Amino acid sequence: MDKRDFPGARCRRAEHEMSAGAVAAAAGRLGIVDIGSNSIRLVVYDRLARTPLAIVNRKASIGLGTDVERHGRFGAALFQRAVEAVSALAAMARAVPVAELALLATAAVRSAANGADFCHAVEARTGAAVTVLTGSEEAHLAAAGVASAFPGAGGVVGDLGGGSLELVALDGGRPVERASLDIGPLRLAARCGSRPAAASGTIDAALATSPWLKQWRRRPFYAVGGAWRAIARLHMVQHDHPLRIVHGYRLPRREASDFAAMLERLGPESIARIRALSPRRAEMLPWGALVLERLARVLKPAEVIFSAQGLREGYHFGRLSSSIRAQPPLLAACRALADERRRLPDASAALEAWLAPVTSRFACRDLVAAACIVADTGWNEHPEHRALQSLHRALFMPWPVADHRQRAFLALALFVRYGGQASGDEAAPCRRLLDERGASEAKALGKALRLAFELCAGQGRALAAFPLSSQGEALRLAVDPASGAFDKLERYAASLARALGRPVDVVRGQARPGRAGE
Repeated sequence: MDKRDFPGARCRRAEHEMSAGAVAAAAGRLGIVDIGSNSIRLVVYDRLARTPLAIVNRKASIGLGTDVERHGRFGAALFQRAVEAVSALAAMARAVPVAELALLATAAVRSAANGADFCHAVEARTGAAVTVLTGSEEAHLAAAGVASAFPGAGGVVGDLGGGSLELVALDGGRPVERASLDIGPLRLAARCGSRPAAASGTIDAALATSPWLKQWRRRPFYAVGGAWRAIARLHMVQHDHPLRIVHGYRLPRREASDFAAMLERLGPESIARIRALSPRRAEMLPWGALVLERLARVLKPAEVIFSAQGLREGYHFGRLSSSIRAQPPLLAACRALADERRRLPDASAALEAWLAPVTSRFACRDLVAAACIVADTGWNEHPEHRALQSLHRALFMPWPVADHRQRAFLALALFVRYGGQASGDEAAPCRRLLDERGASEAKALGKALRLAFELCAGQGRALAAFPLSSQGEALRLAVDPASGAFDKLERYAASLARALGRPVDVVRGQARPGRAGE
């Protein structure tokens, strides 16, 4: 996507004085204050990069959208509370410090009769201008956030805020249709009181104003926003899902629709008993569920994919150069981790080439490169705990781009690479998240990596002395006896053979010259 595709990126930079040391510390850090209808949130990203990490994430639950729906403007008390919240969060960002601070306002501010007064008050307190996004701009940024995590995504993105629902159709990661509808949970609750079912007609009428939605039936639906993240969390709890991370969680259409229909019927007493959510989020849950259920009736999506990437991530994505945006996100995340923990020069390309005869038949070949990049990230853990620590790191890393299957595959491969047993209890969460073939390939890749590191000790160029090749159904590993002693070589090769269901012949003698992987 071109940088000019992201209108929020024109937000003016807040000018503030920093010492030379603070300037150096802030280099590349972007702070965003998202002034939403339900909450006001600050996120500070550690750097302008393909897969940034949030080093600060704070919010104030204000509920600006409630006043707007009831009175068309912010009441004096709520107005003041919101200005103070934005001011406090902006001060927190500058104290970090950040190189750039963006204040982005969405549905509540753009709809309030005194929205401009609010922006002027914020600017007077903070010295920073507020960018009030149009509905179209808000939708576009939300879609950009999803596209940054799911390259080439095709389907419909829905970002449900407190005041509005933004919808964007993506074709190969590019927006082709968009709409902004005033059917956020706060507005629906203000209109319909305590009866979510009474809002069905309002939601259906709003969706009918976007007839293009029907042209995108049976495609994936990407769900963004706090209300829908809450639905994903509750579904995980109810089904004892092994990984409690919203991003990349997937539900078949029927299961998503049925679960949403159940949630929209929850009464006040049932909502009060929900401990997995904040009381405010739980209160809005039936309304968010109703919007999802009515939207699913129109779209009939192939599946619902929950995304933690939305408007803020879309704004950040728009600040990147086109070359950085083009980087595969999972590989970029793995490289960032490897750069942080590296003990030796990057050996990932040599590992991937050497492993080619092993992985050429894999269905999960897209994950082989990622596994090779992070294959040596457990070196500085205690030897007795490297396997489990590496499994946990891959499974629970705060990566903003990896889905559950990817996390599980990498975690299982690294666990086995450091000597863990793929069939053991510790690896059970990974097996639950993978199909049979995926688990089998992760296990085999882990054993192949273990063999490779036995030969090269992390020095990728050393693998050229141990050519691995396919000989029909068998694999042939040539080892020069003069190159060193390898006590575990035969055992590791036999273990790999069992995992692959293919013979691995270790041929001792003068290794033929050639490149690894030939």
